[in-house]
Amino acid sequence: MEKINNLDIKDLTNQFGSPLYVYDSDRIEANYKRLKTALTDHYPNNNIHFSVKANSNLSILDIFRRNGSGADCSSPTELRLALMAGFDREDILYTGNYESYEDLEYVSSIKGIKLNLDDITSLERILKFGVPERISFRINPGIGRGGFEGITTAGSDAKFGIPYEKAAEAYKMALDAGVKRFGIHMMTGSNNLEPYYFAEVVDKLLIIAGDIFPELGIKPEFIDIGGGQGIPYRDDEDPLNVDLMAKLIAKIIKERCQSYDFGLPQLLLEPGRYLAADAGYLIAKVTGIKNGYKKFIGLDAGMGTLVRQSLYGAFHRMEVYGKNSDFENVNICGQICENSDIFAKNIRLPKMDIGDLVTFKDTGAYGFVMSSVYNNRTRPAEVLIENGKPILIRKRESFDDILRLYPEEILQKYNS
Repeated sequence: MEKINNLDIKDLTNQFGSPLYVYDSDRIEANYKRLKTALTDHYPNNNIHFSVKANSNLSILDIFRRNGSGADCSSPTELRLALMAGFDREDILYTGNYESYEDLEYVSSIKGIKLNLDDITSLERILKFGVPERISFRINPGIGRGGFEGITTAGSDAKFGIPYEKAAEAYKMALDAGVKRFGIHMMTGSNNLEPYYFAEVVDKLLIIAGDIFPELGIKPEFIDIGGGQGIPYRDDEDPLNVDLMAKLIAKIIKERCQSYDFGLPQLLLEPGRYLAADAGYLIAKVTGIKNGYKKFIGLDAGMGTLVRQSLYGAFHRMEVYGKNSDFENVNICGQICENSDIFAKNIRLPKMDIGDLVTFKDTGAYGFVMSSVYNNRTRPAEVLIENGKPILIRKRESFDDILRLYPEEILQKYNS
């Protein structure tokens, strides 16, 4: 791989350094339009809320806002970023979990957003700051599925959501407290590539809604099925058929909502990975080659730069700049002092030399946002390719940035 959106990778690293995150705005827009078109063709009353936790860079958020997307936020800081990026409050959904009083005080002060609560106790805490006009609850249906165990977000072992058996109690408490408008939410896992799985989730959620809302005399304004739309991380995986997914979802919503006299509530989705992952790349440089018990290729990126492999056992495809022959089996690692700092084991790649560039694909979601400064390895720069030109959208972290949060008296003590 030598180019990203017609720009030479080596030129990008010469200009902005290495390691380097690069995002392709054309790809982001194409992903959004593909999903939006599929949904609108089958169920026009829909809204997509980009999952800010997947990529929270303000310039990336701005792309989604300009294309008509809303924002899905999971912390007060993400909510602040969404507001800074210019999203209308009506187009912001907030879903926290195990929130502090401070979290809920701030969130409750932002009027007009869609507020989605993870537990009955969240309602009890937020009522101390007033009665929200509109809420939904995140329902745990007792089942879940994800591309990796660590990204399965429902089921008996998941920390998220209200057990469906307690959902009626939660809505009754909200109604009794004076809440006037309602939705219902479910998010059961991430990186799913099976269209029928999403149909299963919608059906389960609407059955639960049908057991709750008619008895309370309320109707849901929106049905939020969460995110979880996946992408292929390996060559032998097929992409998610979003048109079929939308067709199946629409059919179930129309049938179930007609039977429960719900009308046609708005359908909400919260994708992050599907919209941004394959629009991002991480470029790293070979810094060391070790022929030990196994052959290790060391890069200037590590688990602090891209943690998904160490955290989940995830896989990212890699390509070596300018090389496509003389393959060998190697282990790709970073510079962090942990043996878990391994990107890939026994992977077949072209023979490399120090200074070669390795590009990781599909890093536009859950890449930089999960980075850290462990070992005090500072975080990389981020670049957006827009209108055929590279734009620096986050500076490379420096030693001065590491020191910035120390109190001045501490710095003076150790600089004297």
